[in-house]
Amino acid sequence: MQLHEQFGRRFCVSVDAEGYGGRDDCAQHDMQRTLVQLLDAAAARAKLDRTTWLRQGVGDEELSLVPLGPDEPRMVDDFPRQLDAELARYNRSRDPAERLRLRMALHVGVAYRADNGFAGQGVVVVSRLLNSAPVRSALKLAPAVNLALIVSDVVFTDVIGQGHTTLVADDFRRVEVSEKEYRATAWLRVPGTDVHRLDLVGAPDQPAGPTPEDARARPTGSGASRSGLVNNIFNNEVHADHATFGISGGVHG
Repeated sequence: MQLHEQFGRRFCVSVDAEGYGGRDDCAQHDMQRTLVQLLDAAAARAKLDRTTWLRQGVGDEELSLVPLGPDEPRMVDDFPRQLDAELARYNRSRDPAERLRLRMALHVGVAYRADNGFAGQGVVVVSRLLNSAPVRSALKLAPAVNLALIVSDVVFTDVIGQGHTTLVADDFRRVEVSEKEYRATAWLRVPGTDVHRLDLVGAPDQPAGPTPEDARARPTGSGASRSGLVNNIFNNEVHADHATFGISGGVHG
């Protein structure tokens, strides 16, 4: 078969469980079985047919390629919602160390079967999203939640932004993903908590520090700005030949 005969765009779904490697063999076996059971149950409740998905499981992860079409809004809205509910039911009576918590990534792109699994940039992108710092840190910063969801910009724009789901833009937080060779904007949602309140380092809506444009935009006034600039006010004529103005000992000069 020629490569172009395998070409196709699909909805790419990837999930990964937190804390899998720290469990013993029996616990890992149980986690794998539970993961598949919960994904099956969530899909059924969301009215999605998992028998049409191309699925690749590796331990505590599953990567699925889903046909494009009318199911896409349910993939973004109902499926994560039902999966979060299934996780909540499963975790309700369990000790914290035994809970199953998941990261989930969604993207639409070129993806198809290959000789040793799946290939295509869609597969690469969804993998980078799943393993990115924003979604990993979100799960750690909100220990009570069961699921952290990250979607690519194309999914956010085409499915959520155009009103095809019950979700709204404010349910998500814009983040910048920098994972290996991949650099892109993505959108983060953490059901059960306000994602905008999480202290995600370097998120666009929480810049690491003021920019020169920020400093120039501030109203003129006395005192030092956070950027270290000083605004000096003089009420009368000042001759400042050869003079230097700055801060010395906390007193403005």
